[in-house]
Amino acid sequence: MNADSLFEEVGFAYEYRSESEAFYRPYFEDETALFGFFQDVFRNDSFDKRPRWIMNDIVRFVTLANDIEKIRPGRDPLRILFFRICLEAICKDSGSSAKDFYKTFDTFFSEEGEDYILSNFTFSEIYEPDDLTGIEQSLFNDHSDYQLTLQDFMNVIKATRNMVAHDGDYWSMQFFARDNDSTWLTDITTKKQIISCQLGGQDLTYGFHTTMQYEKFEYYFVEACINYLKDYIKKKNYDTSPDAETRKADWFDFKALFGE
Repeated sequence: MNADSLFEEVGFAYEYRSESEAFYRPYFEDETALFGFFQDVFRNDSFDKRPRWIMNDIVRFVTLANDIEKIRPGRDPLRILFFRICLEAICKDSGSSAKDFYKTFDTFFSEEGEDYILSNFTFSEIYEPDDLTGIEQSLFNDHSDYQLTLQDFMNVIKATRNMVAHDGDYWSMQFFARDNDSTWLTDITTKKQIISCQLGGQDLTYGFHTTMQYEKFEYYFVEACINYLKDYIKKKNYDTSPDAETRKADWFDFKALFGE
């Protein structure tokens, strides 16, 4: 089967096929590898649309994040909102519980991606509240030498999403550098726990340094989403034997007669 017949068989209109191929092409070494990815996604499309949903939602929401620069330039939280919505959609598409999904998603970043993010988005300090009691003061430790983990970084993404969705603030948090040779300072205030060494429960302002480039973060984020999708397909352990289609047809006939 070639690409034309594959997309025709699954009813993928030309415009969607063209958009999907253009979007995913940078993440595969050649056209053969790209076609293999689409084959895996659509292999069991007749009875399981979840891989297709995940693939489509990655394109849909990352493209929206990219388009923010045309609508509201420099508003990083709006871009982060759509990256987080992308994860929420993937979680729902896959049928995973939110707890399990977010507990493991960071493991799908490549080593190169993790190194880039944690080297270019770093923790600086927690701004100590002015109204701490003596007991609270004793519990408030200096974390200036703390090194962020990827899970911490994902917590910052979640807090930023909540800041936009719940408070309507889409301008005060800066994730990405505006140039290639400066370190930018940014912060976010939240009651939620952001870093693993500091408990939440009260409004705290967390400071960060960023030299992270949007295009590189986007690349590593999409790469992680693709890795998740590949792992999802692999773990489903679909039956690809020659008589699998016959058994699937028999199963659908059984459900029609007796229900699931």
